[in-house]
Amino acid sequence: MRLPYLALSRSWTTRERRDGESADAYTFVSRERFVSAIDAGFFLEWEEFGGYLYGTPRTAPENGRVLLLEIDAKGARTVRGLEPSALIIGLEPPSLDTLRDRMAQRGDDADHIARRIAIATDEMDIARSVADNVVVNNDLDTSVAEVVALIEGWLAKRSTPT
Repeated sequence: MRLPYLALSRSWTTRERRDGESADAYTFVSRERFVSAIDAGFFLEWEEFGGYLYGTPRTAPENGRVLLLEIDAKGARTVRGLEPSALIIGLEPPSLDTLRDRMAQRGDDADHIARRIAIATDEMDIARSVADNVVVNNDLDTSVAEVVALIEGWLAKRSTPT
């Protein structure tokens, strides 16, 4: 589903591209380049996760579009502090077993999965504390529809005079 009023921010990471992962899923860079970008104030938010750095560049969307960030819970907390009026939607799996299965299906190794599962509960707690809404991703199409409805409701409230 394409939403012409949204612009997806493209995050940076220092990790290698996964097998089958789109080359434009992230801007893949060296740790040295990422650290230089941190020092230059290039990122809105950044975190180290699993030994890799991930960050959201400070970019302005074109043509009045709304910038959509795909970030972790700690990044959402940072954004909430910088922009209290931002719409934050938490996405979470139906269960940790489902998360484990999904990660295995995308090819993550057992060590990575174990590390991710170990911190998932804390991440979900953080997300719930900063999110305006939480969507449980049982079914992709249903979850996308829920997220779209939340964004459209938020946009409608922003454009309605008070």
